[in-house]
Formats: sequence, structure tokens, C-alpha cells
Amino acid sequence: MLTALLALCFWATGQILEENAAILSEIQGDKLFELNQGEKLYSYTQDDGWYKVSKEVFVYEDEQVDEEYIMAGTELRNKEGDVIGKAVTNVEVSDGRIEDVFRGKNKFKAVIEGYVFKTKIADGTIEEDIVEQLLTLKNRTEQQAGFKKLFKEYQYEERKFEGFTVFASREVNRSIYDDKSFRVILVFRGESPYAVVTNKHVVKAEKVKLEWEDDDYRAIYFSKPTAKQAELVQDKILYTYVGLE
Repeated sequence: MLTALLALCFWATGQILEENAAILSEIQGDKLFELNQGEKLYSYTQDDGWYKVSKEVFVYEDEQVDEEYIMAGTELRNKEGDVIGKAVTNVEVSDGRIEDVFRGKNKFKAVIEGYVFKTKIADGTIEEDIVEQLLTLKNRTEQQAGFKKLFKEYQYEERKFEGFTVFASREVNRSIYDDKSFRVILVFRGESPYAVVTNKHVVKAEKVKLEWEDDDYRAIYFSKPTAKQAELVQDKILYTYVGLE
């Protein structure tokens, strides 16, 4: 069981495409843009096997781009300038801005969105699924090893808060800003999971003692918190990892 779970954590910091894939304009919609095999995405909640996804891309400013759209046929690049796909039709930009010189040319940094069916995403790369499966492990040694692997591969940040150890991952490929909000926060008391906090994502688990939800934020507790502990998690810890956008 542990070997299988550790394998789930192999792909770091995002959902990954198992093959070259077209990202669609809507569920069962038209081709919007294409991405190469191995590219990482940010996925939102699943809907009948479909994921809404987003991707940070770079294009040369003088190659068919304006402030609102990346034009059909434009090559999509990563930060290093490597081609990772192309726009099939005019792609609306979710977030975008001009950045400094990029190999002699200005670059346009953007986040674009679309839809992809679950079979295009490699197994074991949905972060919340990994957390759910680790929480089912009864063997504490195996569970601790699995979380350690998860924290390393998904680049979790570690901090201490008043007797708790907190690990948090960020929303890669969702925003163009460097100060990104959290995706998952895992709160530990000692070696045991105490609470899970998510941003627009759902983590299901057994033996949940308390559930809390406010706007886009959700928390589940595995021990019933005191009023002071709940305030610590839902206010201080949560808002420590909310990015400035």
C-alpha cells in the first residue's frame, strides 16, 4: 500500500498531462489550445470526469497577442522560452501582463483556462486525492512516510504555530503573481494529522470531528477543536497563506 501511495507523489507541483492534449473551451467543447505531454496544470473540482484547468504560459509580445487574447496559431512557451504548446483558436487571457526582456524580446505572461477529460491527466497527480488516500492509512509509520514524500514533491512550506506544525502548498499555474495563495494546508499535532484546510477544493476523510466552510475556504478537523484552536486555524493559519493579488 505504501509503495503505491509513494508512487502517487512522483509528479511534483501540479496535475500532469499523460499525453499531448487539446484543452477545450468547455466540457465537450471545441479545441482552445494544445499542450505537450508532461506539462503541469492547475485543476479545479471534477465535474462528471471533466476538470477545469489553468496554465501559466509565456508568449513573445510581438507574436499575435493583445491584452485580452492570445491569437490562434501563437506558440505557447514556458518561462525558459521552450515551446510547450500552441493556441488553436483565439484564447482569452484570465490574467496577463508584459514582463521584462525575454531573449531579446518582451514577453507576455498569462494564465489561460479550459477543460480536459480525466483520462488525459496522469494517475496520482491530483493533490487532494493523494491527501485523502494518505489519511486512510492505519499504519502511522507508512502514513508519515507518505506525507513526507508528498511535502517534498509538492514543495510544501513548513511553519510552527502555537504547538502545531503546518505544511502548505501553493496554487501553481492559477495566477501570474509571485505571491500565490494556498491550495492545501495540513495541520499536524505531533505526528498526527489534526486538520486539513483547502481553497476551493474538497478533501474527504473518515472520523471527521468538525467541518467548517466560509466562502471558498474549507476545513475538516480530526479532533474537536476548542474555540481558540479553531480561531487559530481558520483565521491566523489560513490567512497566513492567502496571496496578495
